[in-house]
Amino acid sequence: MKKYIAQVGIIFAFIISQFLACIVADSFHKEGYTIENPENPANIFIIIFSILIFTFIILLISKYREKLVKYIFLFFFFITSISIFDAFFHFISTHYSFIFSIIFSIFMIFLLIKYPKWYIINIFGIFLASGIIAIFSSLPIPYIIILLLALAIYDFISVYKTKHMIKLAKNAISSNLPLLLVFPKRFKKHSRKDAMYMGLGDAVIPGMLITASYLQNGIYGFTLTLCGAIAGLSVLLFFASRSPQPGLPFLNSGAIIGYAIYYLL
Repeated sequence: MKKYIAQVGIIFAFIISQFLACIVADSFHKEGYTIENPENPANIFIIIFSILIFTFIILLISKYREKLVKYIFLFFFFITSISIFDAFFHFISTHYSFIFSIIFSIFMIFLLIKYPKWYIINIFGIFLASGIIAIFSSLPIPYIIILLLALAIYDFISVYKTKHMIKLAKNAISSNLPLLLVFPKRFKKHSRKDAMYMGLGDAVIPGMLITASYLQNGIYGFTLTLCGAIAGLSVLLFFASRSPQPGLPFLNSGAIIGYAIYYLL
């Protein structure tokens, strides 16, 4: 089992992020933490366009100022974490949730800079992924499926053809931020090369469909969609142990197939 400890860890983290997203999603939506005008189909193009622009800017900067990329990641990560943790702390206090989120985000950044252990990165990564999933699951399921298909194609091209996603992954690894879920293959002698990584987007994107299926179809829709995604993740991890692979074609197709089975049944 030691041989597969990293793969099991990633699957476990993926499942935890999906369960946590489903637990908080309904409350998030009731409190207004949703995509603005979720029924507007233009949201699909806005999300895809935003990803493309952000990727282009990061690649352009890394070409001339590679060290600057870490601080850009750090800034955007900090801003995003404030919004996500504000939604979580809203359960504790509606009046002070924003203040709590700022304090917690600063504390999180401090830990990630001073003590960037793999388990600290994963804990914050899981919380962030579940919060983002909960917010984006407010989109209608047909829109989410279109988004999943489009991003799977983009991920395939960016890894196999242009290969710019591999460069982004290397920058994410060196930044020590929860942009990746990290699990060492050996706990005693852990190094960056001796670990498996999964991008946070690989948990968030299929998670949108998993959580939306739970909200609209209950536990059966959630279970089949999640099982489909886990099947896709298992295949991904098998191939990823040999060489870098695009995660979304495997995960998104698995989630869509799982949801399709529920829909047909």
